[in-house]
Amino acid sequence: MSIFAKPVADISAADLLELLTENSVENLRLEFKREITAKDETLKKLTSFANTMGGLVVIGADASSGDGRIVGLPGVDPKSGYKQTVVQWCFDGASPPLDVEVSDAIVLPSAGGRVCYVLGVRESELTPHFLNGRKGVYLRTNEFSARYDAQLANENELRHLAQRRQIVRERRATLIQRSRDRFDTFVKQKYGELGKRPGGIGARFDLSIGPRFPAQPLCGHDRLLSIVPAKRISWRQVGFPRTTGGGFISQHESVIGLRPGSSFSILEANTWGVLFYASEIEREAAREPNDIQGIHSYHFVGQLLVFLEHARLVLDELGYVGPLTVEMKLDAIRGVPWITFEDRMAVTGPASQLDDTVTFSLESTVDELINRRDALAVNLLRYVFFATNLTDAVSAKDLEAYVRGGYSYNTWGTPTRLQI
Repeated sequence: MSIFAKPVADISAADLLELLTENSVENLRLEFKREITAKDETLKKLTSFANTMGGLVVIGADASSGDGRIVGLPGVDPKSGYKQTVVQWCFDGASPPLDVEVSDAIVLPSAGGRVCYVLGVRESELTPHFLNGRKGVYLRTNEFSARYDAQLANENELRHLAQRRQIVRERRATLIQRSRDRFDTFVKQKYGELGKRPGGIGARFDLSIGPRFPAQPLCGHDRLLSIVPAKRISWRQVGFPRTTGGGFISQHESVIGLRPGSSFSILEANTWGVLFYASEIEREAAREPNDIQGIHSYHFVGQLLVFLEHARLVLDELGYVGPLTVEMKLDAIRGVPWITFEDRMAVTGPASQLDDTVTFSLESTVDELINRRDALAVNLLRYVFFATNLTDAVSAKDLEAYVRGGYSYNTWGTPTRLQI
């Protein structure tokens, strides 16, 4: 049955006629619908496929009510915007959203201008997919009749689906930890070459941004290698990522930029779409007696903004449009003061007194990252400043002022309006 051997976008009228010639029968992975179905019915079918073994729905195909065998291809009237409608249903009407493929209108011979549509979903690792509005979780089964249909999952089935989702959650945690381990290895190998502080690297932070559920790779290794270095941002007259200081290397599933930014830093992008940035943020006191040691607040905010901007460009190029998890970790921060500014004069601010490491995460979307990047930065800064005792800087007005300071530090000019 060639309809399963090609992408939905490549299915043709000949493939549908083959179903008719072979007297194909509805099964665990195939369903025929005579007419275009409404939103809830469509979502029941598609989530049941995703929660089971994946499958296809052929719209405009007539099947016998007795055994589900295809008996004709009468087609349906073309529906303007149908593909976009189904994609939107699957994004808004299921949790987590469904990754659905919808064919263009497939014109049938001798059907008077009527067409078929094919809807396809793969077996999902993000299960269970719920229908929003307390409408339950559906599986593809023939337990209650001779015909395959979407049925509500029972307790044992829900438990099994949740285990499948847990695997994906664990994958994300593993990918981030691998990036942190690589940064630690890089520090041990190369930090001493910079001739910096005798005690080793100082306070640092890392930021990871990627799909909430990395169920499948977003691209191949070769494409990743062409995308990540090419997404350069105007930044402090040198650009980000910098082309000097270490360059890019290839590691398992990942492309890694060495010292892409200021201080001692790293950038990693993997084929699953998870982006990782890390940098030292503690500034050493220079020989001048009035210089201050600590975390330069505008330097920190500027790096946060440039990391978010780079992630925005990469994820947009990869074509990912779903929910994001943004995770941040600050390390070696105990007793390291913030350097803040009063009337343009640097002063020593508060420091974390007890915690040496802080980790937190936020749920976001690609849409927020693309259209409201500064709002995402404000939310992250609010967590950071509360966590590290800089409580005088957490009002909305103060946080926006820090973002503007980050713009200035990055030499991005003074924005007339933030992306909030």
